[in-house]
Amino acid sequence: MVLDQFTVGTVIRNIGHQGDIKSLSFFIFFKPYPQKLIIYTMTLFLIHKLKKVFLFELYVFMNTTILVLGNELDWDSYKKFYKQLQKHRSKKLKWVTATYDLFEKNELPLIDSDTLIIFLFFPFTYWDKHIENEGYKGIYGNVEFYNKFRSFWSEIYKTLKRVYRGKKLYFINHPLKIAIDRDKEFTKTVLSENGIKVPISYYTRDSKDILELVDQENKKLFLKVRYGSMGKGITYIEKGNWKTNFRFEDGKILSPRSDYSWTFVDITDNVEFLKEILTKDIVIEEAVECCKLDDIIFDLRFYVFYDEVLYIYPRTNKKGAITANISQGGQGRSTQFLKRFPKNVIDKAVQSAIRTVKAMDVNFAGVDVMISKDLKAYVIELNAFPGFTKVRRFNLSKRIIQHIEKRKWN
Repeated sequence: MVLDQFTVGTVIRNIGHQGDIKSLSFFIFFKPYPQKLIIYTMTLFLIHKLKKVFLFELYVFMNTTILVLGNELDWDSYKKFYKQLQKHRSKKLKWVTATYDLFEKNELPLIDSDTLIIFLFFPFTYWDKHIENEGYKGIYGNVEFYNKFRSFWSEIYKTLKRVYRGKKLYFINHPLKIAIDRDKEFTKTVLSENGIKVPISYYTRDSKDILELVDQENKKLFLKVRYGSMGKGITYIEKGNWKTNFRFEDGKILSPRSDYSWTFVDITDNVEFLKEILTKDIVIEEAVECCKLDDIIFDLRFYVFYDEVLYIYPRTNKKGAITANISQGGQGRSTQFLKRFPKNVIDKAVQSAIRTVKAMDVNFAGVDVMISKDLKAYVIELNAFPGFTKVRRFNLSKRIIQHIEKRKWN
């Protein structure tokens, strides 16, 4: 029998219209066509079905837009991501960038896609204008910072729901969850309840208790503002060595106004300062005894994106420094630094970082981990707005874009 286009086309159309396996079985077993025709027709049938799936997935991709909201002052994250998008040519998803200035003006971009994936960066302009402005009351990192920040994200969420009503919204980090990591005490409580190692907390507000811990029990303590970040608002106390990056004048604690002015100064045995700082919104925790490497201090930042660590960024500082934060004079190191540790130690630290992000119900964060002298991984902090590494070290923006595009959102 001659296999012509009309014969095969008619069969496939009939099967396609009926759309079930029974019609194909009837065709195979009850029609007196040669075996080659049956095999060929079955192949076309499968292609026909797969084509439907492919076209559906293509429709889903092309009907999805990524909205990236950020601020041009955010040169460390948003601008790096924005520049990478300028080089990127997506065949799957549409990308739109906008600033929070447009949000305040009620001028968010109109988007015709049915599905919207929203990636939120730090709102620097709003923060500088309404939260950490020149006239703010109290010390840096007090509870008002937190309340205003959460209120801002609540408004962001309401506005996005209103402007893009009827669309399916996905958030890389949900606006109602994105500020929770600013509360250090709450974060530590959640992580501890999920079996993740965190520094030991103390809840006293009596200076005599602190002095006893330090002078008699030889404890090393950190007193940190509860709602701060970037290594600002930290006091370190050990026997014979007290340091803070606050300022203390005329019995008052003062906050440096520039991000670059938070340098540590000596306040050893200044009990008046201790009594005053204990009246503020702070957390008190025991310092993790870091494993010794060449007389430096270090921590590891894990960039976690949807249950996967994209990059591990070692940060070091000189002997005697209080933290390894880049904003506090720390320096980034290459991943070769990780080879100084047994593989199982790094593997456990990776799992701790992933579990931390899950426990805090976000999808993208920088998780800061310290390795103790007994090679245990302690989570020190989680940052839902981590600074991005330099592109020549690791192109974090590129990796995030790749992960967003390969992820199934529907």
